[in-house]
Amino acid sequence: MVLHMKKNEEYTENRSRDWLIFIVSTVAMVALLIWKPEWVWVAWPFQFTALAGALGRL
Repeated sequence: MVLHMKKNEEYTENRSRDWLIFIVSTVAMVALLIWKPEWVWVAWPFQFTALAGALGRL
């Protein structure tokens, strides 16, 4: 049995949401760089995924 999935079934394009998440995660990353630089990697998945979505690459 073959299941056909729509192209954007898991990801719904919403560039304004993605830009908002990117900006918030950038602020969080800068804050982490100032206070806890060893935890900066925690913000990267949110930041780069949101940037890719905002630029229409997902």
